[in-house]
Amino acid sequence: MKILLMYSPGAHHFEALREAAPSAQLAVAESLASAAEQIKDADVVMGNRYFLQSLPYARNLSWMQSGSMGVDTILEGGGTAIRDLTITSCRGVYDSEIAEHALSLILAFYRGVHLARDYQRQGCWKRIPLRSLAGTRALILGWGGVGQRIAHYMRALNVRVQGVRRRHNGAPQKNSDGFLIWGADSWRDALPQTDILVLALPKTAQTHHLVSRPELNGLPRDALLVNVGRGGTLDETALHLTLDEGHLLGAALDVFEHEPLPEHHWIWTHEKILITPHWARSIETPPYRWEPLFVENLRRFYQGEVLLNVVDKCAGY
Repeated sequence: MKILLMYSPGAHHFEALREAAPSAQLAVAESLASAAEQIKDADVVMGNRYFLQSLPYARNLSWMQSGSMGVDTILEGGGTAIRDLTITSCRGVYDSEIAEHALSLILAFYRGVHLARDYQRQGCWKRIPLRSLAGTRALILGWGGVGQRIAHYMRALNVRVQGVRRRHNGAPQKNSDGFLIWGADSWRDALPQTDILVLALPKTAQTHHLVSRPELNGLPRDALLVNVGRGGTLDETALHLTLDEGHLLGAALDVFEHEPLPEHHWIWTHEKILITPHWARSIETPPYRWEPLFVENLRRFYQGEVLLNVVDKCAGY
């Protein structure tokens, strides 16, 4: 068995991988040329770097462990080469970090943090009306690990939180944690009573422009929109029109349909938008947070056990 690492492992992590699969050959791709050559007889690839570029050279590959939570790039770029390939993601590894970022965007918008520097530059010591989260109503689109973590953080601030789950149908129901969960066929009925709409969705064919003009217009005029999921789940053209018409308090965005965001894109300068350039998951230095997951999944693969975070290719995550 040959395991190809598309990253440079630290000594401790490399030893943990070796212990997880004692008789396996561990190889490291130091460059694209190295990856293309070594993937030819690899059974497993761990890590994203060089993967799609070297995939056409693979002959024996059966499993790929991604270092990302979202796998849309792999599913879109892999084509038929990934049809029979098991893919696992890093789902769950960064839930808290992304939820914290979502909360920081909401608080910054509600408390006017993004306006303070402009006032300072104008030499203006001015108090302005601000909002409190307590008592507001939030609807979270995407009830995965990130969405649920956001919900718990917001509940701690006395926000009345509801969620939307694709697999739930019919009337909204309370789950075991006391959150009211709407289904894919009914969540739009909750929009008129929503102060904060949070998108924590994966990018799939079903979620493309899921929030567009009808959904934005269905929100109250002073509602806030937040996206920390994937770009493309929000129709940015529809958002532009809606904001310019004076509908919505504003939008706080960490992801965009086209990244990096073009230099002269309207989003950069719109007065009702607060942005961060895909910072919800921060860059890391070793040891990486996904290292324990990689080790555990390799152990499971080596022992013939069920892998964690297997991607449903039809669902897209």
